[in-house]
Amino acid sequence: MDRKEEYQKLLTLPEEITENEILYLTGNEFISLPQIDPAGGLASLNLLRLDCRGLLEFCGSPEERLISPTLRINNTDLELSKTLKWQYALDWIPSFKTEDLHGCNLEGEIVTPPGCKGFFYRLNLENRSGNPVEVEVGWKGKWAAFNHIVFSRREIEGRRKLDFDNWTGSLILEGASGLPLAAIALAVDPQCPWSYERESGSFSCNDKITLDAGESYENILYVAVNLESDGAGTTNIDLRRQGITALKELTVNWLESRRIDEKDARISKLLNRNLFFCYFYAAGCCLESEKLVPVTSRSPRYYVSAAFWSRDTLLWSFPAMLMVDQYRAREMLITVYNRHIDNAGDHAHYINGTLLYPGFELDQLAAYIIALAHYLKETEDYSLLEEKVIAEGLTRVVDKALERFDPEVGLYSTFLDPSDDPVFYPYLTYSNALLQCAFRFLGELQADDKWAHKGDFAILAGELTHSIYEHCMVKGPLGIMFAWSVNGRGKFALYDNPPGSLQLLAHYGFCSTSEIAYKNTVRWIRSSNNRFFHQGGNFEEAGSVHAGKPWPLAACNDLLSCDAGAIDFLSRAEMDNGFFCETINPESGRVSTGAAFASAAGFLAFALKNRILESDVCSPDEAAEKSDPEVEKQ
Repeated sequence: MDRKEEYQKLLTLPEEITENEILYLTGNEFISLPQIDPAGGLASLNLLRLDCRGLLEFCGSPEERLISPTLRINNTDLELSKTLKWQYALDWIPSFKTEDLHGCNLEGEIVTPPGCKGFFYRLNLENRSGNPVEVEVGWKGKWAAFNHIVFSRREIEGRRKLDFDNWTGSLILEGASGLPLAAIALAVDPQCPWSYERESGSFSCNDKITLDAGESYENILYVAVNLESDGAGTTNIDLRRQGITALKELTVNWLESRRIDEKDARISKLLNRNLFFCYFYAAGCCLESEKLVPVTSRSPRYYVSAAFWSRDTLLWSFPAMLMVDQYRAREMLITVYNRHIDNAGDHAHYINGTLLYPGFELDQLAAYIIALAHYLKETEDYSLLEEKVIAEGLTRVVDKALERFDPEVGLYSTFLDPSDDPVFYPYLTYSNALLQCAFRFLGELQADDKWAHKGDFAILAGELTHSIYEHCMVKGPLGIMFAWSVNGRGKFALYDNPPGSLQLLAHYGFCSTSEIAYKNTVRWIRSSNNRFFHQGGNFEEAGSVHAGKPWPLAACNDLLSCDAGAIDFLSRAEMDNGFFCETINPESGRVSTGAAFASAAGFLAFALKNRILESDVCSPDEAAEKSDPEVEKQ
């Protein structure tokens, strides 16, 4: 077996998604509802526990959802899956309506107030038939499984308690393995009795009334979570005391104050939906301590969910977090430097910081510095550097980087590339350029006496710049360009990888968009010379060895370099029901791999804001030149 065959064999590649599953989602810092079906059923609910190193999931069965609304009119059960018309209020609140259900109109919404350990699900039925109707409105569900999730599901062996708590008037679902791990409390307004079967995990609650002509009826399900049954029940009491008016107002005010308005409605919806998706699904508060936990995704539909990648958090989701909340962004940096610094640069961590998937990646190490630089540039909050965990962590990151230096070549090596796959040659241009930008920032801090280290990073940045141009700038089919990787002794590979693209060299400040080598590199990436660039289909973008279909991340890279088609690509691609995903089918535009890719959704929001609201990109003429492989070779 030669080296190339060995390389291919050792890749951990995503499985392709072939079914088009229509789902909706929402959540807040404590609760994720990642699988809301077209009939309004909640397939699952999950929570973060830092001490359990992952997600805890309450799950229904394939035949029956964890929680579903039910409706009978004049003794007829109504099937809602094909009648509800869905939308997102303020780009995050799933809501639906349908007309003429035996003369009645139904509306519903699922509201997850920020900062609350719970949510409410409201149904409103209006009789417009002109005659009285007999209606039965309520809820049913089945608690079929209690799972632990890190990448994949594992059912938790232990006790599943289903019972009614008279003290709080709540139906309780409590999962335990020895000690209780998590509990859900359900309560309905107006109150009506719950029916439940402990053995099967099934439960229901229905209210029967006569609805006169023109009359409306509202049924509200309150759902609360906590560490055990008493806490869940009392949290539900608190939700009911506040009531849906106050809880809805809290949610609306929070969303409205953070939405980014854009005159193009399609772009506005795409930006804000993914901004909130990133904020609530690429981080959360753990149940046992309420501390912040950055993750890849809180949706189990993402194939490496409930884990930590520094690239995902610091390069992709962090810019979006900073767009939404400066204080949360500051907390995220302190959390990452405190919890994940011991294994900084390694492939993947458990959410508590211990090593999950070994393998050094230079870009992931540089990400600690790049995110800090981004924060300080945007906020000028230099008090962050006075935090002991930041000051000491920065030194540890730098020392790890210096260990990767090859003095004979002048470049820094990596073991894995930005899609977490083994490298052919150890020196990646993108990763070294990212480190150069990090060193340049550190040199500026040193010059301003804001950080101390024995090394002179302005000099190190200059030396690294020289080495990159000496070894990584090569002659390609379209002229002088940047190679993807080099061995430092004359051999190189032409390639590009959307999770760490050479298109981003100008965005991070390594070079100018007007440099000939950069322009030729972008042209090469977006041409038939790149065998992973999809041309001629409905959605033209780059793929990679890791996942060959077009990457929406590649479109984000394009937005931040020249916008040679990214706006059109992103505004038309359905992706994962409007949410970010790893790759899409080049013809349909629907998710192909990596559904519910929450961390990278932040990079989409950031790129759209950067492109549309700040116009910090090259000119349209330059964009056309970069996207046209027939332009005269430089």
